[in-house]
Amino acid sequence: MKEAAVQTHNLIKTFSGEEVIKACNMTVPRGSIYGLLGINGAGKTTVFKMLSGLLMPIGGTAEVLGMDIVSQRRKVLKNIGTIIETPIFYDHLPAKENVEIHLSYMGIENVDVKSVLEAVDLQPTNRHPVSKYSLGMRQRLGIARALSHKPQLLTQLSHQFLTDNPSEIG
Repeated sequence: MKEAAVQTHNLIKTFSGEEVIKACNMTVPRGSIYGLLGINGAGKTTVFKMLSGLLMPIGGTAEVLGMDIVSQRRKVLKNIGTIIETPIFYDHLPAKENVEIHLSYMGIENVDVKSVLEAVDLQPTNRHPVSKYSLGMRQRLGIARALSHKPQLLTQLSHQFLTDNPSEIG
């Protein structure tokens, strides 16, 4: 079996004393595409936030790329690109400056931001603030930001509303 990109063992998270993640166990091999499915409120976002270091588990263990998500949090963050729900930006700044700020707080230098933006079909010379962007443009900017530092692991969590009638799903 391939080395794991993500490995959790009995991961637990509580909010206000209520256990919302109960003994989560998963193994995601490197180089694979993995889908985490569940109904609204199942804990998908909470798991992703723990794996990204945005929330701390109260029990269990998790490793991302062989690094402990608690003790090596900063190192994990430097090696993953993540989009959880709707990306948040500095709305008064253009796309290029948003990506440059992201790279700055990641401690990453010498990135061709122009080519990163062009890869997602955004114009690096566009000086319009992100607040003027359509939803699609904002999503593309989120992808550019997540990819800008060439992460070893890319995670994306988006909410899709499913219906009881599969024929209604486009």
